[in-house]
Amino acid sequence: MHVQRGFSLIELLMALMILTVITTTSLAVFVERSVRQQQASELILAYQALANETEIVRRVDYDSLDSLTDILSSDMAIIQPLSPYSTEVDVALVRPGVKSVKITIRWRAHREASVTVLRTDTGGSNLW
Repeated sequence: MHVQRGFSLIELLMALMILTVITTTSLAVFVERSVRQQQASELILAYQALANETEIVRRVDYDSLDSLTDILSSDMAIIQPLSPYSTEVDVALVRPGVKSVKITIRWRAHREASVTVLRTDTGGSNLW
């Protein structure tokens, strides 16, 4: 009787195929994780800039809200990693004595973050 030693060609090919599937799947998972982590970082930066801008809008006199421009007032260095980006500020009268201020940041042509602040005319200059 002949004793067989080692692995057959079919066993080696199957092992290589399994190893290839595992490696390819792992690589795809790491690439997707990296993309998602980048998107999350960008979103955090955008919302931090929006929070900063909200504080500035909160302090603007109610009657001066209509003069807000499309360019944000706060330091935009925080969102430089999102370049190129665009900003938009829309002020609308909801009803007498109440204005809506919507601040939007767009980047990478399809990503967007926005916040809306409702301001009421309370007679004070820095009240929500």
